[in-house]
Amino acid sequence: MMGRVFHTSDWHLGRQIGRHRRDAEFDAVLDEIIEIAADFAPDVIVHSGDLFDGPRPGLDDMRRAAQALRRLGEIAPVVVVAGNHDTPYVLAFLEFVLNDMGTQEADQVRVRFAADARPDRLLLADYPAAGGELSLRIGALPYLHPNRFAYDFADPAMTTAAYAERMRAVQADVYRRLAAGRTSRDVLVFAAHLFVEGATPSHSERRISIDADYAVATADLPAVDYGALGHIHKPQSVDRAGFPAHYAGSPLQLDFGETRDTKCVVLAEIAPGHKPRLELAPLTSGRRLVRLEGTLEEIASRADRVGDAWVKAVVNVDGSPSFLPDAIAKMLPEATIVAIEERRPEAADRVLDREAATAKLPGVEDLLRDYLEGRGTRGPALDRAMTAFTHLQADPDPEDPTPCCEETLLTAAIEGRSLDGIDRTGLLAGPGPETTR
Repeated sequence: MMGRVFHTSDWHLGRQIGRHRRDAEFDAVLDEIIEIAADFAPDVIVHSGDLFDGPRPGLDDMRRAAQALRRLGEIAPVVVVAGNHDTPYVLAFLEFVLNDMGTQEADQVRVRFAADARPDRLLLADYPAAGGELSLRIGALPYLHPNRFAYDFADPAMTTAAYAERMRAVQADVYRRLAAGRTSRDVLVFAAHLFVEGATPSHSERRISIDADYAVATADLPAVDYGALGHIHKPQSVDRAGFPAHYAGSPLQLDFGETRDTKCVVLAEIAPGHKPRLELAPLTSGRRLVRLEGTLEEIASRADRVGDAWVKAVVNVDGSPSFLPDAIAKMLPEATIVAIEERRPEAADRVLDREAATAKLPGVEDLLRDYLEGRGTRGPALDRAMTAFTHLQADPDPEDPTPCCEETLLTAAIEGRSLDGIDRTGLLAGPGPETTR
């Protein structure tokens, strides 16, 4: 007896290539996903996050998501985990629509969304499997931005601990709730949107969200029968004994960091206490992304192998050939040229000093810190301003459009305005009782 889980992830509906929309590709790959799911006949379907590419998806992408999830829900119950690109309000609206405007009874709901990690709102769900002989018990953990710990959890220690420590506590709580009262017929599934240490990113993910400081230790992952993971776009398994888990990856090559990725969905057959049987079903509907690099002659020699694809060309040139776009377009009549970069090896800057060539260039954080110090912002005020800048880089909170004092300071600094007239007392005193940043 084995339960069946169909695992897909990271659709990123609305994602473009340059200025080009990819609606036809998304429609085709969603049809392919639904067809594979119907053939597999799962007991439950898990989408492990990043349904959309941005926090405010367009109407067409909302409609596309709703239609695809409704069709999947006709095959098996669906659990959707919120990713770092998703907005809880958008997912709540989708759930309302898919629940027939809130008229369905709880046992009739076919698509459920996990958008809140607080203990009293965590999604835990049981689904019958193997003709009722087994129960698939799912604990779903949405993406947790570091800022969220400051006001989503009651424990004050959660606001000061490192991200990995916070995640360790949250995951332990998920597992504790998931395993409570477990019997020999219960199959435990951990569905989450997170970055596990050692995973290989495609580098199309947000850089801040795959920083080592935000990686979850493999040793802290819960001891379940299967982990349905999202966030990393390259399909891959998680290398830890006793934790059989897989990143399903994105269904399309999303940018030129994914040109070597073969996209897929995961078909998992699971029994209590046994290693799951996993099959990676390839997805073939999307257009390939191809990066061509070299001289015009070298690119021309490879052009007949490109076909219908999205293409980025990096061309080694002499001078300034005005005919370059036309020449490449003629070489690749079936392709869509997304970008052309001209590279002139003979015009590269010459290094005059060996020490300067090997020295590490300062990052934007270092440059900003030096700038603010030079304008008179120091001590606790500087630390709070830099913390605000880090959070803004990661993912500003769309629920609070009002800039706080640190953001006012940063905006003035970046725009080159004088900082003399800015009240910095709030920076030294810390946020007031109504500030959520």
